[in-house]
Amino acid sequence: MKSSFAPFSAASTEISVSSTSARVQVSDFSGVQQLRIFNEGTATVRIRWGDASVVALATDYAVGPGVTEVLTIQSPDGQPLYVAAIAAGSTGKIIFNTGIGI
Repeated sequence: MKSSFAPFSAASTEISVSSTSARVQVSDFSGVQQLRIFNEGTATVRIRWGDASVVALATDYAVGPGVTEVLTIQSPDGQPLYVAAIAAGSTGKIIFNTGIGI
């Protein structure tokens, strides 16, 4: 039986997006985890996850405006998880929570 999403903590991590890639550390945990993504902005954003050097490109994973998604992510071996985001010429905020479940 699948369980609903349960965040590791009540605290969220936020990132402001624009036409330039920006990144934020979303978890200290290394391994498989779920990442809840909420695009609070009015434009589609593109995201990419990885280590501290990750950069988002206009061809990366798309999250539409007002959309919440939960993805299963494998963080880099022994490293914290970072997410980078970019939007085509508009600004907005993306809110991230890590946890378990869907």
